[in-house]
Amino acid sequence: MKLGQEWYRREEVASRYDQRFTHGGKVLNREEIEKLLELVDPENKRVLDIATGTGRFAEAMEASGGRVTGLDASMEMLKPGRADYLVGDALDLPFKDKAFDITTSMRFLHLLRPKQVPEFLKEVERVTKDKFVFESLNPMSLRATYQWYLPQRSYLFRTSHLKEIIEDLDFVEEVEYDSHFLVPYGAYQVMPYGFAKRLNKIDKNIVDFLSPFASTVYWELHF
Repeated sequence: MKLGQEWYRREEVASRYDQRFTHGGKVLNREEIEKLLELVDPENKRVLDIATGTGRFAEAMEASGGRVTGLDASMEMLKPGRADYLVGDALDLPFKDKAFDITTSMRFLHLLRPKQVPEFLKEVERVTKDKFVFESLNPMSLRATYQWYLPQRSYLFRTSHLKEIIEDLDFVEEVEYDSHFLVPYGAYQVMPYGFAKRLNKIDKNIVDFLSPFASTVYWELHF
């Protein structure tokens, strides 16, 4: 995780981060937010968004009626002037027990290694009353073709491996997961908008038939 933290603390990385959601990235952004709101009903809920970054997921949940606190390890990524966006460590959350109804964390788990996952989930459970929604990246997907290139040195979790880790935790009462995106994030970000929109329509129609090869898996843990 330290490499990822160092990467996102670079001012040049933080200042350009939202550029990935222009052009074809607009399609990716829309799909990610729609999927999150499908899993999370934030209305009148206290929500913690871990690795909130520039706040696009937090703002979407706020627009749907949630009272959202965003936490990120990188001060450079956080939007200035937001009192409810905090700098903090995901493995040592600076909140009281059961302070939130729901916790979310998008685009973060890949910065952890397997031995850190139980520690992270235990800390999430400590501050969360109801459930945790997050996503993981699949090494059996096309994402693996450019994984070596990324500076964060992400870890891609096989769904079966991550499920085993989670099911060994006695505080998790229920586990649900769903596959999405045959075409990985990076491809959408470099496509023209019109092409990305057409491709995503095909992607959504066939991903259920090819779910073992989907690039992203969305998880919903009930405590």
